[in-house]
Amino acid sequence: MQKYTLNQILRTLDKLFKKDILTTKQFKNIKWENLDEIDKNLTPIEKSLIMDFKNAVLRKQIIEFLAGKEIDKESEDK
Repeated sequence: MQKYTLNQILRTLDKLFKKDILTTKQFKNIKWENLDEIDKNLTPIEKSLIMDFKNAVLRKQIIEFLAGKEIDKESEDK
């Protein structure tokens, strides 16, 4: 996983919030192919960040994501 700055994370999440992506359920339903429908101005790095954040949400490892740690792909309960 690429390491993102807190500023990148906040800017990208703010873009999603402005597009009314406001719940965990909405984040879980995001797909790479739908990102252009959400915001056609998202950069490739922002798209990657969104998908990495989605994985962190699914695995309940948001703190690890924010800290720039590798997300454990084996367990969703850690």
